[in-house]
Amino acid sequence: MKVNRSNLVKSLEKVVHALGINVLVPEFQFFQISGNRIQTTDGALLIDSPLPEGEAFDDFAVPGKGFFDLLRNLSEEEVDLIFKEDKLKVKTNKVVGTFAILNKVNFKVLNSIDEEISAEVLPDFLKGLSFCRFGVSKDETAGPLCGVYVDGNTFFSTDKYRIVRWTLAEEMKFTCSLPVKFIEVLLRYKNEIQHIGYSKKGFFVAVLQDSTVIMSPVLSGDYPELLQYFPTSEYKEIEFVEKPLDVLEKHIDFLKKVTFVDKEILVEIVDNKCTFISTDKELGVLSEDIEISNKIDSKIEFNINPLFLKDIMKICSGFKYYDTEGLVLFETDILTYLVQIRR
Repeated sequence: MKVNRSNLVKSLEKVVHALGINVLVPEFQFFQISGNRIQTTDGALLIDSPLPEGEAFDDFAVPGKGFFDLLRNLSEEEVDLIFKEDKLKVKTNKVVGTFAILNKVNFKVLNSIDEEISAEVLPDFLKGLSFCRFGVSKDETAGPLCGVYVDGNTFFSTDKYRIVRWTLAEEMKFTCSLPVKFIEVLLRYKNEIQHIGYSKKGFFVAVLQDSTVIMSPVLSGDYPELLQYFPTSEYKEIEFVEKPLDVLEKHIDFLKKVTFVDKEILVEIVDNKCTFISTDKELGVLSEDIEISNKIDSKIEFNINPLFLKDIMKICSGFKYYDTEGLVLFETDILTYLVQIRR
């Protein structure tokens, strides 16, 4: 049967983010297709989306990465999909790709939303998740610290070296920790979200305008009490003479090949000079100085994601330095970011 390649690729792009890599569970690496719906899951994140209008298939599952990469890299507007026993051929005038398929699909049950976030609150809700994702733990064994913790009208994230707190204007009716991978997908489609909220079965669910469903279990476990770690002693105010947005943009571009979670720069402050330093194993080192408004007696060093710092600098002109505790605090009415300095 002939299908429109570009339309099919657009449908696959919606669900490709939930493809898994666990070789012990092969079905996590497959596009599961039934009728006019397609579904993927890595065992946690699940995305269920419609196929292009007018397209429908008998049940089958096809290895996701190879199938997606082939279709995406072809230039033809239409391709032939030929099913024969346990094989699927993708054929053009010049190319034939053959994939082993499964004739039995394993569609997961979708959960409904019990506590929905209102459309008015949603932009701030997503903005809070966007800021707090930069503070989550990279340790996969850290349980709820691997996500952003939502507690009433407050979001928290921490990796035990830094804490991010975001305050919402409205109180949420649920308490849970949302995985970063789920947050990343939500932010990718933030302008398409029609409904979003919490399921009492322990899932967070988002429904897009095209009926795509994005679903993830929340992270279980007790979240630590973080307010006790915020300092109350004397501090020194440090202001940037000019917001370093252009400087940070250079460092973001320099580190463009570094994965999102590993993207970090070193901020070094000596006297009245602040230096941003980025290191890439292939490219080398990028360093640039900017001026701060007052002189610092001791040297301050801390690491931060430049994407995060750029977002902070849009709403904050400087930070507080607590010499005794060795802490740096960026603070506004809605955002608080606390980080330990390097000793």
